Amino acid sequence: MGEAIGLVIDGGVVPGDEGTYPVTNPVRPAEVVLEAPSASAAQVDRAVAAARAAAPAWAARSHDDRAELVGKAAAAAGAAVEAHDLATLLTREHGKVLWEAQFDAGTIGGMAGAFAPLAAEALEGRTLGAVGRSTRVVHEPFGVVAAVLPFNWPVSVFGNKVLPALLAGNTVVVKAPPTCPGAVLAAAAALAEALPPGVVNALNGPAPELGEMLVSHPGVDMVSFTGGVPTGRAVMAAASGAVRPVVLELGGNDPAIVAPDVDIDAALADRIAGAAFITTGQVCMAIKRLYVPEDKVGAMVDALVARLGREVVGDGLAPEVTMGPVHRPAARDRVEAMLAEAADRGAAVHRPATVRDEDAAAGGYLVSPAIVEGAPDDAQIVCEEQFAPALPVLGYRHVDEALRRANDSSYGLCASIWTADDELAERAGRRLEAGTVFVNNHGTAAMDHRAPFGGWKQSGYGLELGPEGMRAFTRPKTILAFPAPAR
Repeated sequence: MGEAIGLVIDGGVVPGDEGTYPVTNPVRPAEVVLEAPSASAAQVDRAVAAARAAAPAWAARSHDDRAELVGKAAAAAGAAVEAHDLATLLTREHGKVLWEAQFDAGTIGGMAGAFAPLAAEALEGRTLGAVGRSTRVVHEPFGVVAAVLPFNWPVSVFGNKVLPALLAGNTVVVKAPPTCPGAVLAAAAALAEALPPGVVNALNGPAPELGEMLVSHPGVDMVSFTGGVPTGRAVMAAASGAVRPVVLELGGNDPAIVAPDVDIDAALADRIAGAAFITTGQVCMAIKRLYVPEDKVGAMVDALVARLGREVVGDGLAPEVTMGPVHRPAARDRVEAMLAEAADRGAAVHRPATVRDEDAAAGGYLVSPAIVEGAPDDAQIVCEEQFAPALPVLGYRHVDEALRRANDSSYGLCASIWTADDELAERAGRRLEAGTVFVNNHGTAAMDHRAPFGGWKQSGYGLELGPEGMRAFTRPKTILAFPAPAR
């Protein structure tokens, strides 16, 4: 797929004016996976100009026409994923295990069909009758949307942003994640080829200035960003100069509360581990803090340690590997420092997984997953987002105490309550301070694309998914019509 991995501007795949830079394999940093294209400032201008030129005709199409075209384009992108084995490329450039890369890259083909009816609902206007006038409220596209992608689920998030924006009538300029851009750029090329020139454009480059140029560009009308809180603040600041709307899906420190009525067993540990350690813990909506009744902490720790004992850490392409490396060395160093601090403060750090010997010697960013028992609430591993495979298990005496401690955070992305008590589930669901609350589940596998997703507090601003998330790519207009003046 190397010949097709370039920037996507005005319907064509082009090299970067600033040359290329190496993208390396996180499990073997000496291995160069691809030479990624680096865009110039002039190419940012050209991509935005192409999107602006294509915007009026794209917005003028009917929703049904756009839905048909976007559906065919998404199917073409899905076919490219299969034909060019983009999942393997994604594993090599990202580090995630192959089955997850297959899911990440492979879902785009069906996304448009799932989103189209939600977009149709979001675009429905309303008419307000009154004597002597007619009032209509309609929803129209912004124009050009800048979509800035994260590294952790890059192709899926590409679909989550770009397809709703297109269905709502916008054109798009995408910024790929610079540390793993290959699969995204290839999918963007396939999508763009099936659409009118300029409707989808994609940029890439290693320096943060590229993102700043894009989100502050005078030709951009709206920004959709997924990433960390500090970068999200910078995006909001850059967009504010033009009073440009933003949707920010940022980090989380998701709490999960196991209620006193729940039995601790291997099945529960398996579900919690799956929700905490997917993508090697590098998911904003992963479980980051686990609250358990004090008299069940030991049993929960034992069950989780037994579950993690089955994990094999290493190269995501190896059949026996169940957990890949973290994506960057800074992530490894940060979580290891958090674990050391917790241990220094009296916590027990359990690390029962196996690290493949042949990968450990390659200098990769391997982190053996950890269960942390007995950390204080002000330990970094508890009060900060670790974004790596480490889970603190925290005891509580009363559910109200657990709810208070769960809410004692600057984050508010997701939370969960695990219980068979419907009344408790309802009460906890209303009290937990998060944009999404799960009952007896948590995380990416439990999401419902028909419902909105967005963070509270520092976890974000605006919405994705559901009709509400589709409508985020539109602006309302009120049209008030009165009888014509008498002649």
